[in-house]
Amino acid sequence: MFDHRYYQYMKCIAECQSFSKAAEKLYISQSFLSHFVKNVEDEFGITIFDRKSIPIRLTEAGTLYLKYTENFCQLENSMRADLSSISTQNHISLNIASIRLLGAYVLPKILPSFVAQHPSIDFQTSEGSIQEIIKLLDSGKTDLILTNLALDSEKYISKRLCDDPIMFAAPYNERMQKMFPNQTTSSEHPLKTDLSFLENETLIILKNGLNMRIAAEAICQHYSLKPKRIIEASGLAAALGLVGGNKGVTFVCRSTIENIRPETPIIYFSCGSMENFTSVFAVFKKTNKNPALQDFLICASKCLSSASSV
Repeated sequence: MFDHRYYQYMKCIAECQSFSKAAEKLYISQSFLSHFVKNVEDEFGITIFDRKSIPIRLTEAGTLYLKYTENFCQLENSMRADLSSISTQNHISLNIASIRLLGAYVLPKILPSFVAQHPSIDFQTSEGSIQEIIKLLDSGKTDLILTNLALDSEKYISKRLCDDPIMFAAPYNERMQKMFPNQTTSSEHPLKTDLSFLENETLIILKNGLNMRIAAEAICQHYSLKPKRIIEASGLAAALGLVGGNKGVTFVCRSTIENIRPETPIIYFSCGSMENFTSVFAVFKKTNKNPALQDFLICASKCLSSASSV
């Protein structure tokens, strides 16, 4: 089906009149957003945004592109509504929403097996900030959400699916190489060491309310860590970009590293007894009666258990 990002991303840039502001609002990196737009422009042989204009604005072709993609979104929504109205009583669909990056890490490990076992079940997936996907869950627009922290509420069930350890990521620059020589750490095998040296580092954390900000504050409090300086980043991709630029250290989960795969040398440090502060959770309402939900949870647990043992 039509990827709504082709409309949503362009609309957000047009409204913000800035790639950086749009990226921040969308919780993605500016480089990813710029690359996304450039790919679309190259595919159609057009220029969507006049980058020489201050602020940037849509070109004539860009305005037409936005109009058509909006129509595509509306047409797909209308089609889904019409098809839904004539669906048989036996028709089953499953809607899954995830925090950004986590779905891309988890779902490819689950869906091939689940679709093979349940070919008649339709899927819809979406992603957003934790606040956005909780709204979808509360409104009944999604059956379950994938997140890395359990939700503390009596109306939800948080089922742990697999590990997703949290760790520190630091640039493996000359200074770090002197402190920790000849290290070949990875997200699978982070270095276990005394973390007190991090008090001399700049800590890059996400904005208030985001899961990784909550985790970062909990771990710093647990180890009584007080970094000399704190920088806020709009998302994990931006945070890792700053780490790669020698601007500081940040918290990441294994799922983040598998998705982003930093190009610059990074050294990873274990969070010790706090490494399992984050895990992959499927969260759903206690009142949800969708028969596909439990089938999905059983399949997810098996697939992710097999993947982690490889």
